[in-house]
Amino acid sequence: MKRILFIFTILMSICLSTMAQQGLRINDVFAGKVVPKRHIQESLIKGDNLAAYKLKVLHTAKFSTFGTLRRDSVEALFQEDMKMRISDDNSNMEMEMRNGHLYYAIVQLTDNEKGAHRYICYQCREKERNYDITLVYMEGSASLAYLRKTFKKK
Repeated sequence: MKRILFIFTILMSICLSTMAQQGLRINDVFAGKVVPKRHIQESLIKGDNLAAYKLKVLHTAKFSTFGTLRRDSVEALFQEDMKMRISDDNSNMEMEMRNGHLYYAIVQLTDNEKGAHRYICYQCREKERNYDITLVYMEGSASLAYLRKTFKKK
């Protein structure tokens, strides 16, 4: 019985984490469809642990990839999701390109059905012919200005 309850809890956690990012193309990365899950360092934090940051969900995926194929795939998925930002002006996003590729971005998406602000972040660091990529999904009451101040780009 304990085993069934444990499996059920894990399945519910997986379902809830994907529901938070529902409709986003970067879900393919979090789900292991672009980069195998075994190569992704993933963390999902929800609830009161994030209250100090005015967030309710923080979901990260970090991985390294050799060559440009996966980097280009992840970048394309992220840029598709950028189209869902809250307005067409650049006040709801910060983006930096290098050599024609996305290096860093934080984008405020349309709010979820409960009115929580949603954000996606991307960072790609080149190390020789490898790329270290970090994707982040966040939601909560925090404003973009607050997030910029709290999580300063390094």
